[in-house]
Amino acid sequence: MLNMPKLHPIPIETKNQPFYIRLWRWITTIRKWELLEDWQYTLRDGTSILIPQGFKFDGASIPRPLWGLLSPVGLLLIPGLIHDYAYKFDELIAVTGQGDRVPYKPQAGRNFWDRLFLDVAIDVNGFALIDTLAWAAISLFGWIPWKKRREQELKPAHGA
Repeated sequence: MLNMPKLHPIPIETKNQPFYIRLWRWITTIRKWELLEDWQYTLRDGTSILIPQGFKFDGASIPRPLWGLLSPVGLLLIPGLIHDYAYKFDELIAVTGQGDRVPYKPQAGRNFWDRLFLDVAIDVNGFALIDTLAWAAISLFGWIPWKKRREQELKPAHGA
């Protein structure tokens, strides 16, 4: 049985906003989620990975018109969580048999994390058609958030 992550939805700010802002946010905003406690998952290669408490993510970044077919926090929740963390940091956290936390595949790159998304999706839900379609979309459009994150890393910490 899969150990599901404990999540808290982060509110989408619409209250007390003008109608056009509420409507725009309803149409364009993907809800973000916060992990309430450390969560572990075992990969195909036997590596136990950990996503730490407090990590915020949006699940699979699926455009709203397609949510009827693919919910961002439905079948793709687990692979999306792992993928979002890997995209953000270009590594995962592995937990050794002694309980130590060590980097897993640091600097593996976008293609590796995209492939891991597909592997985890198939392992978790076994719906290869949907998983492959989601992977294809990530392969085609994942460069956008990947590039954005890499550019953020180049900015000085002090914001100058």
